[in-house]
Amino acid sequence: MTIVTISRFTMTGGRELAECVSERLGIPSLSREVITQVADQFGVSEKSLWEKLSQTIQGARQRYLYLCALQLALAERAQKGPFVYHGLAGHFLMRGIPQILKVGIVAPSKQRARTLMKRKNVGFEEAVRSIERWDEMRRKWVRYLYGVDWLDPSLYDMVINVGSIGVQSACDLVIFTMERNEFKDLPDRQRVIDDFALAAKVQLQLALHERTKGLELKVRAERQAVTIRGRVLTTGIFRSGGRETTRNDILDVASHVPGVQNVSVDLEETPVPLE
Repeated sequence: MTIVTISRFTMTGGRELAECVSERLGIPSLSREVITQVADQFGVSEKSLWEKLSQTIQGARQRYLYLCALQLALAERAQKGPFVYHGLAGHFLMRGIPQILKVGIVAPSKQRARTLMKRKNVGFEEAVRSIERWDEMRRKWVRYLYGVDWLDPSLYDMVINVGSIGVQSACDLVIFTMERNEFKDLPDRQRVIDDFALAAKVQLQLALHERTKGLELKVRAERQAVTIRGRVLTTGIFRSGGRETTRNDILDVASHVPGVQNVSVDLEETPVPLE
């Protein structure tokens, strides 16, 4: 059975859909709030990221650490079995896991505003303004984190307008799609997920370690063999030495992560000209 991710606008019934799919399939439902709590453990939160959006260097480092922490949380959950994740663009953090059913949920803004009116006891105009503000914030947030427009339908396997198709019918569609051949288990799927989780562990450890933090690295794992690629800035006559020191630091940190049997590092050198 596959993992389902549900990306939703505010007041579209995404939580209800996730709970319906969860109950029908007998698999856990996981909200983005549970995942983001993991990032808090490493001293980075959504609030701190919003505050650093305009601080290019510090904000970029916090963003990278935040994504590493979330990715590991989702990877370790995937190791335990299938689940339904509902939130905002969670599937971008699980690109290394095969056969994830990516669902987008939309609904007309006026309909969503009426739902907000009932829940919060506010006027229609205020509800519309709130919906528009939240939509814009979410769009900026996803673009900042992942560099994509989360409204692009090509990012999903299916997009459902719950304004015309109710939550229960949407649930039926998701269940039906999960039963198709495209989403049936592959023989080696668990091993691929374990590799993905190991790569996520290594990447987070590199982002946290004093000698390697600040580097944005791409980590892949296959059968406990880890490959790390990245870019290192070097200057003057110390270029080669700087790259070699960084490479050795990466090798040392990565090789001490439990489960890693072999590490290879490929660093691209980018010289910084001296004035």
